[in-house]
Amino acid sequence: MILPLNLQNQHQLSIFQRKRFTLEAEGNGHYVGCNLNIGCFTNQKNPWYGEGDDMIFIDGDEYPTLHGTGTEDYFNMAWCPKQEYNTPYYGLTLISNEIWQGKNCMYRFHIENPICFNESIRVSIERGHVNNLSNDYSNTAYWYQIELHKKFPMMLSADKRLLRKNEK
Repeated sequence: MILPLNLQNQHQLSIFQRKRFTLEAEGNGHYVGCNLNIGCFTNQKNPWYGEGDDMIFIDGDEYPTLHGTGTEDYFNMAWCPKQEYNTPYYGLTLISNEIWQGKNCMYRFHIENPICFNESIRVSIERGHVNNLSNDYSNTAYWYQIELHKKFPMMLSADKRLLRKNEK
């Protein structure tokens, strides 16, 4: 049986949250990966967003089933690249400058190592170390699922999904 690829888009502007979920799904399937876009436009002491831990909760686990050590590790860029790069399964497609301010876009695909779930999955990435950054985040999650059980959240209107212009 061929299953349709599902997409979930989210966009959140400059708000602090304990957890920001890239994907929340119920049912049986597997997580394929995501695109993540981060706009770092406010003057912060340290704009480096890479220390935000990635956490994946599978089948109702209260604590993360998979708990990574940071956004930079999840997207395979722990060496803090200073230029765009692309590979088949991960990459940094846009970087505004060498100090991580401006617009940054990255992707990670679990093609060879899908993350399977039987009942539910929640994928989250912190906003910097202990959620201490106020950046613009938007993402698209990709997953396969036998059938959809949870209704998608309402998509924001187009004017609310636009990134802010670069601030000086």
